[in-house]
Amino acid sequence: MTTGLFVGKFLPPHKGHKKAILDASKNCDKLFVIVCESIEQCKKLCKDANIPYFNLKTKTNWIKQEFKNNNNIIILSLDESGIPKMPFGWEEWSKRVQNLVNEKIDFIFGSELDYASYYAKYFPNSKYIIQDANREQVNISSTKIRQNLKQNFNFILDSAK
Repeated sequence: MTTGLFVGKFLPPHKGHKKAILDASKNCDKLFVIVCESIEQCKKLCKDANIPYFNLKTKTNWIKQEFKNNNNIIILSLDESGIPKMPFGWEEWSKRVQNLVNEKIDFIFGSELDYASYYAKYFPNSKYIIQDANREQVNISSTKIRQNLKQNFNFILDSAK
């Protein structure tokens, strides 16, 4: 049985996240999706974008709603309080992730090229699979949505609208 991991802030959750999660779920028997939040960072990102702050519980519920019919996708939450800012927090963060999942993680899925070396160091028994790093399949990111909510509103998942 293979286990995968997909992690994100989901600020806000969008169609690119959904496609990446569904694609990842096809490559493993069980996929853990972890909704992460550093409260201070997320509040600042929302304030800077002039959008409402959505807390960890709300974002987790949105993701659970989107994937409620996918039996091999397990949605979890991770409060990142007390973890040093990245890149200094990778060791503590990875320990929390491993404790939360509490299973061997075979694959880690994500689109951030910069994370490859950290995943290799802190998850040495997992293979990092980079998905659509150039946003060619779904040309959106949470950052892009926060920069222009009105223009990119249709990319937001229905559960979060």
